[in-house]
Formats: sequence, C-alpha cells, structure tokens
Amino acid sequence: MYNRTWPGGQNGNLCSLTFPADQRQAVSLRGEATIVTTQLNSLIKIKPWLIGVLLSTAAMFLGYTFGSDAARLLGGEPGMSARIGKGLVWGVVIAGLQWPIVRAVGVPPIRLFVAGAVGFAVGYPLGQTIQGMVLDRSLHWIWGYGSALATFGLLLGMPQWWIFRRHMQRASLWILFSVTGWMLTGVAWINFGVNSGEDSIVYGIVTGLGLVWLVHSQQPNVKVKGSVRAGV
Repeated sequence: MYNRTWPGGQNGNLCSLTFPADQRQAVSLRGEATIVTTQLNSLIKIKPWLIGVLLSTAAMFLGYTFGSDAARLLGGEPGMSARIGKGLVWGVVIAGLQWPIVRAVGVPPIRLFVAGAVGFAVGYPLGQTIQGMVLDRSLHWIWGYGSALATFGLLLGMPQWWIFRRHMQRASLWILFSVTGWMLTGVAWINFGVNSGEDSIVYGIVTGLGLVWLVHSQQPNVKVKGSVRAGV
C-alpha cells in the first residue's frame, strides 16, 4: 500500500489517503508512456526530413551509376545517343526515388517519371553541348562547367515543376532547389570526384529538404492521404 498525507480536514488536522501498490505502479507507467510518446513525436517530426535526404541522395548516386551503364551500352560518350540514353535513365531514376516524398500530396507517379526522363534526356546532352560551345570560345572552363550544371538543374526541374504546381504551393521554388542542388553537386565533383558519395549527399540535402519543405508547407485545412494538398 502507498500512503499520501497532506494538510486539510477539520481543525487543521492532516488528511491521509492510501493508494494500492498496483495503482502507484500504474501512475509510474503512465509517466513513462508520456516520455516515450514525446520521444516518438520528436522522431516522427525528424523522420520525413531524413527520408527525403536519403531518397534524393540515393537518386543522384544510382541515377549516375545506371545512366553511365546505359551510355556504355549505347556506344559511350560523347556520342549523342549515349548522352540521351544516360540522361533518360538518370532522370527517371531521380524522379522515381523522389516520388515517395511527394506522393502524399497526390503527385501522379507516371507523369513525374516521364517528366524526369524527358527533361533530363534533353537537359543532359544540351548541357554538355553548351559546355563545349563555351570552351570553343576560349572562355574560362568554369563558365562552361557552370552553364552545363545550370542547364541540368533547369531542364530536370522545370518539367517536374509543371507537375508539382497542381499539387503544391510555392512549386516554382523547386526550380531553384533543383538548380542549386546541381550547382553544389558540381562543386563536390571538383573537390571529391564524380559519384564519390559526397556529391550525392550534397544533392540529397538540398533537393531532399527542399521537396519535404514544399510538401509540408501546404494549406493545413485540405488533407490528402494523411498529408495536405494546396488549392492552386
């Protein structure tokens, strides 16, 4: 038994109440459950952001790997067919791994896959061509390199934005996230090498966090599949 005493009663006498031992244990368990619930809520808040970064990181790493394999099967770069094939595979892998992030707001998977595939099938060879044109004009290599990266980000991001705009507020910011992600990935390529892992992490942080933020910045009163959907 558990005794508890406090001031009160008549003439200032002490009043006491006796609790059974199992009731005291129940109170203790409720307190522990509250602590666990608080910790789980904190984890749930962090989890989507972490998943977004991991998915986008894997998208860059696997997209480059499978795209390079496709290019070799098509005769290797700098052949145009190899570059188109590499861009197509790279783009569809990125879109495929980023789709789970935006699924909750109703983004259709097939449209997103097609947008990523077509956008980068055009964007990758175009960026390489622009880089070659800049170098032919005897300009500093950084201008050609930066132009290629910006083209990658634009041509991949713009078709995706066209899909996102029907499902998200501020969807146009995705173009900025895409270009920034590619530009910083290019910096990582210079410092660490292509497909070194650091480049994928940089891309994953920028685009993964960007996508998760766009998904979670919707109107709170319109729910879709446990999340929210903007009225655009």
